[in-house]
Amino acid sequence: MRRRIFIDMAFLAIAAIVTLGIALCVVFYNGYSNEAQNELRSFVRAYAAASGDDIIEKLEQRQNSRVRATVIAADGEVQYDTAVDPSKLENHIDRKEVAEALKSGVGASKRYSDSLRQETYYYAIKLEDGSVLRAAITTGSFLGAFFNAIPVVACVAAAMIIFVYFWADSLAKRIVEPINKIDIDSKLAAPYKEFIPFVETIVKQRDRIERELSEKTKLMEIRREFSANVSHELKTPLTSIYGYAEMLCNDMVKKGDKREFLGKIKDEAARLIDLIEDIIMISELDEGKRNESFEEIDLKEAAIEAAKTLELKSAKNSINIAVEGDGIIRANRSMIFEMLYNLIDNAIKYNKPRGSVKVAIEQTGDQTKIVVSDTGIGISETAQSRVFERFYRVDKSRSKKTGGTGLGLAIVKHIVLFHNASIALRSKEGEGTAITIVF
Repeated sequence: MRRRIFIDMAFLAIAAIVTLGIALCVVFYNGYSNEAQNELRSFVRAYAAASGDDIIEKLEQRQNSRVRATVIAADGEVQYDTAVDPSKLENHIDRKEVAEALKSGVGASKRYSDSLRQETYYYAIKLEDGSVLRAAITTGSFLGAFFNAIPVVACVAAAMIIFVYFWADSLAKRIVEPINKIDIDSKLAAPYKEFIPFVETIVKQRDRIERELSEKTKLMEIRREFSANVSHELKTPLTSIYGYAEMLCNDMVKKGDKREFLGKIKDEAARLIDLIEDIIMISELDEGKRNESFEEIDLKEAAIEAAKTLELKSAKNSINIAVEGDGIIRANRSMIFEMLYNLIDNAIKYNKPRGSVKVAIEQTGDQTKIVVSDTGIGISETAQSRVFERFYRVDKSRSKKTGGTGLGLAIVKHIVLFHNASIALRSKEGEGTAITIVF
């Protein structure tokens, strides 16, 4: 960056010097040209009233050797010239300034010499006797002035490059030093106001990367925990099935107890199937693979259907299920049924004997609320923040007896989030639990 700053500044310095040199040449050239032309006009006007031998005599007595004067007859023959013998000069009748003077009384022209890089200005007037007085001044041309200025410009440019080298190096250090001191790992501050958008972009990118890394780390931790829990949960029923089957194969079970053992194998297999189905569902919800269609759903009908499916389980525990209110939402039917089924099933599992479960539905404007409450054992304050985690069980002994997989509320939460709804839990130990979902 420092090298780039030096090159840029050296280029700008040289460009400025060359531009300034050209500009000065133009200014001085134009000024000198105007001065020469004014001098010629003044010169010839001073002799305008003279004629013949009188004007030649006066020209011979003049002190200004800078101006070349020529007296030309009306037929173009040169009668007198202050610089050259008139006899050696050709007829001037075709000269532009002479022709104009003979015609209109005044003539002017400029001629350029490529070899000498000089310009000659001519100014002529017609005298009273019909002859022409012409005055001329030869000056350096613009190119001549420019080429004459090149050595000076080159010296100044060289001096400027040396100065710029040290100045740019020092300036680059001062510019770059605050940038080099930027610590991306700490709180970023823009060293210059021009860097504010850049720093803001860096901060946003850093925060986004940190957030993504945090989410990725959290996701990896959840997956590791999920894998460990899945392995443990699958191992338990499989171990039981293997144990019962081994005892039956080795004739270690009395004939009258075989039905009981086969029933246990059946129950463990059913538990295993439920667990696998729940694992598949929550994995699909996690990965966003489920892309079911939405439709108008009568929540009261869906809740009653879920309650009827659980009639045997509720009757076994003398649990009363009531569905109140109504509401219609646009959602996925199978997911809403699964959600209501898991909520009611959970309320039955963790209820007290002869307890009750209530599903209250309320629709107000664009908002629909479902509250599933029970009169069960409740959840401690420390456990309430974890009940929606996978495989978390408030009462592991009861869950084992009732065949819970520990994924019910986790599935409920995923379904709620899939529908952009919200879920909240309110519970008190010994008094019951209420789960509220708002669409």
